[in-house]
Amino acid sequence: GTLHHAAAVVASGDRTAGLREVRLPALVIHGDADPLINVSGGKATAAAIPGAELLVIPGMGHNLPRAVWPEIADAIGRVTGQ
Repeated sequence: GTLHHAAAVVASGDRTAGLREVRLPALVIHGDADPLINVSGGKATAAAIPGAELLVIPGMGHNLPRAVWPEIADAIGRVTGQ
């Protein structure tokens, strides 16, 4: 559950160096109401990946509700050039 996920994130350590090696189109999706990972984590992830786009969805938590799927699909299309 939530506690297990949070523990895994903390235990996994800093991924910044690995993210800097990503050479693919990247879209970081983050909800500004995420109770597990502050939006600053999404911003840091996007900043670490060269050329990444950050999509912060107002009111979204740590899931992808059906209502935001069209916005996410549009962003994926934009990032991948499709």
